Amino acid sequence: MSRRERPGKGASFRSAQLLGADDGDQLRPQEDESLEEEPDAPQSRRASSRKRQERKKSSLFSDGLRAMRQVREASKQHADARNQLNELTKTIEADQAELTHRQKIEESFDSIIVQQQDIQDEARVALANISITQEQVQSEQDKLEAQLRAMKAEHEESLRPYRNLMEAAKGRSDDAARALADIRRAVKTADQQVADAAKRREQRIAAANKAVDNGQDRLRKVQSELDALQADPDSSPTAISKMQSELVAEQAHLDAARDEVKRATTESQQLVDNAQTHLWTQKQSQESLERQASEAKAEATQSREEYEGLYNAAMSQEKALSDQIEAKKKELQNAQKAADTAQDHIDEAQKALDEARHIHETPERTVELAQLVTENNQRLAGLKRDVNKLAQHEKTLRTRTRGQRIVLVLLVVLVVVVVAAVALLVATKGFTA
Repeated sequence: MSRRERPGKGASFRSAQLLGADDGDQLRPQEDESLEEEPDAPQSRRASSRKRQERKKSSLFSDGLRAMRQVREASKQHADARNQLNELTKTIEADQAELTHRQKIEESFDSIIVQQQDIQDEARVALANISITQEQVQSEQDKLEAQLRAMKAEHEESLRPYRNLMEAAKGRSDDAARALADIRRAVKTADQQVADAAKRREQRIAAANKAVDNGQDRLRKVQSELDALQADPDSSPTAISKMQSELVAEQAHLDAARDEVKRATTESQQLVDNAQTHLWTQKQSQESLERQASEAKAEATQSREEYEGLYNAAMSQEKALSDQIEAKKKELQNAQKAADTAQDHIDEAQKALDEARHIHETPERTVELAQLVTENNQRLAGLKRDVNKLAQHEKTLRTRTRGQRIVLVLLVVLVVVVVAAVALLVATKGFTA
């Protein structure tokens, strides 16, 4: 197998470069340059002073930038070296874990082979026994399912006549109930007809009697007028004859009205009697249908209870068989779980055997890992030293350049403030104008 990539090779070289840099490259504040002054030229002295101030500001700014760059570079080198240290540490840990595992396997190789083969043998025996159990349970389940199908067919055949009787009795009960409801409506109608006939009888007889009373009144009036004419000697025979004819006509009307009272009484009473006879007939039919409906309902209840008893008994027998079938299914599920567990043991043991044989057959890989771990541990020690040096260098550089970096920040802030002030001034003048 090929060696793994060794991280961190460039860290020591870069750190050595940084740490071995010439002290002349470190930041030093630049000395002010002296200029010869001309005592006779004040203007020249002022110009020279401005130039010296500008060169001093430029030097401070450049020193600050250089300090910033050096600190950033030192920080980057330190971070890169630490990352390489972490990667190398993880690589060593992984290689050491693999080496330890291979050494442990190699030391216990013979016992591992025997142990895993014993596990496989036991699992295969258990698997064979489970297979036999599964076949037996499956056979028992098939028999129970066949019994259940036969039982359902038998129950269907035996229950069919009772179900037909129950349905027929229920049909008769429903028919009787509908007929009873119809006759009850008919009785109610007949009772209303009796009341209507009696009311019409009273109205007709009252009308006929009213006609008789009116006829008697008219007859008495005509008789009174005739008596007055006959008592008056001055009355003409023609008037008396006419009044007598009218009296005869009124008597005839009165006799006809009396005959109408008799006829109305007879006919109306006959209608009432007919309505009462019809009502009695309907009530007799209602009583008969009530008895029939009660008998049909009792018969339907008896048939239903008989069928339900037989049906519940049949369902109880079928449920007992169904429960046995479900128990067999549960046994098969448990057996399958046990078979899966045994097969898992066989597979896991085979995996352990394959790994142990592979490690035993590749001792060169173990040697290679041991050498690799030793070499990487040596590189790790050197890399740790480099990281510590880089950390110390970064800390020293930050301390030494702190003044230059602060000056740079202050200069930048000053420039920003000046620019903002100028912009504000220009804006204020523009607004005032």
